[in-house]
This record gives sequence, structure tokens and C-alpha cells, in this order.
Amino acid sequence: MALCTVLVVTGCAPPGKKTVVVRKNQYARCTPAASIEKQMIRLINRARTSGGKCGGKRFRPAATVHWNAALARAARSHSKDMAGRNKLSHKGSGKSTVEKRVGRVGYVWRAVGENVAGGLETSESVVSGWLESPGHCANIMEPAFTEIGAACAQKATSRYGTYWTLVLAAPLK
Repeated sequence: MALCTVLVVTGCAPPGKKTVVVRKNQYARCTPAASIEKQMIRLINRARTSGGKCGGKRFRPAATVHWNAALARAARSHSKDMAGRNKLSHKGSGKSTVEKRVGRVGYVWRAVGENVAGGLETSESVVSGWLESPGHCANIMEPAFTEIGAACAQKATSRYGTYWTLVLAAPLK
């Protein structure tokens, strides 16, 4: 399992001293796309409404997030790009960033963040891993975010097999 996080304000930080176990996903299966929306909303909102601790930082309960189809398109595009390039990264083809990818789908944001993961097959395993990682957890718990979109792409011959992207944002309004 490999995880990485980005928050526009802080950028992507390498994992701390905690060892992240990377395993090859020999089957390269993702949660079916039709299930990702329902599962991600349920899992992320359960964590947000409970509040909790991400590393050394405490988070109060936060309002629920809602699914946004444009953010899901940005997530799907990045997951497919990572799978196609065999690279787990926040930088996409042409050095694209989450800010640029979200802009390309027409979403005008005031806050935006991204979590990525590789080598996991289910929404449950991905969200569980993100909640155990301080940076990913902080993105999920961030009260400024009001909408999400997520996707998984697979490529059996790649290093991780599966590539996940969660885009979290709040519209400019």
C-alpha cells in the first residue's frame, strides 16, 4: 500500500518515520465505479462526523461532504494517468497538479486537496489507510472541504495494480 497527500496550502510531504508497506496488487481490481461514490461518502462522512485525531492533531466533528461529479471526473482522469504512467504521484502528465486538473473540469474552487493511494482494491481499505496517515487524515477531516469526488483505475502490469485519487474541495461560490 502506498499513500500520498497534498493540501494546497502545505504541498505533498514525504512519509514521516513511519514505514509505509508497499505491496504489489497481483489482481489489480478496484471497487466497481458504481459503488465508489456511495462507499466513499459513507466512510468519509463517518470519520468527519465523529471527529478524531490525525497524528498529533485533534479534529472536531466536521460537516458531511457531498459527491461532486466534476471532482470525480478530475479524480478519474488522474487515476487513469497514474496507472498509464505506472507512477503514484500528485504530479500528472505535463506536470499537472490537482489545482489544474480540477480547473480543467470546470470546477471553480476556494479550497482543494488530494489524496492518492496505490495497491489497494476496496474503498474501505483505501479510506482506512488514509485515516491512519496523518496528512491524508487531515485532508479528510478538514472542515473547509464540502465536496468530494473519487476514482480508481487499474493496470495489472503496473507496480501497484490499482491507483486511487480522492479530490476534496469547496466551491468558490
